[in-house]
Amino acid sequence: MQIKKKTLSLQKFFLEKKIMKNEKIRFLIYAVILLIAVVLVSQTLFMTVLEAKDFPLRILCIFFVWAATCASHLWVITTVRKKPKAFTRVFMLQTALKLALYMASIIGYMFFFKKNAEIFTINFLFVYLIFSIFEVSLILKFVKKAKT
Repeated sequence: MQIKKKTLSLQKFFLEKKIMKNEKIRFLIYAVILLIAVVLVSQTLFMTVLEAKDFPLRILCIFFVWAATCASHLWVITTVRKKPKAFTRVFMLQTALKLALYMASIIGYMFFFKKNAEIFTINFLFVYLIFSIFEVSLILKFVKKAKT
């Protein structure tokens, strides 16, 4: 009972301060929460089940995908606010740029760390999938809201 009251009061506080009404700030709050969850799950997995498969720059990989997701999402939201008709073009452009950046990162890692390339690629693709689902679902909500 006490926890529900605190949760409701926090939600009320954020809404009163208009923090959660801004799509950019709301996205960043959700993205940070997802980042923390992904890092915790990754740490847990690689400290227990996959201990022998741990690789250098694992956490940096997660932060890299998170930062690219945040930057591209904020770019799309800003563009849609200014020019709603440019949504498709900007969304496709940011997707292509992110994929090229991610591919270059994977190839670069494979070049420098050949021993751990396979587990890095699998980890990178899982992290990419998680953040992509997150980003696309929020963009769809934003576009539906913008149309009404």
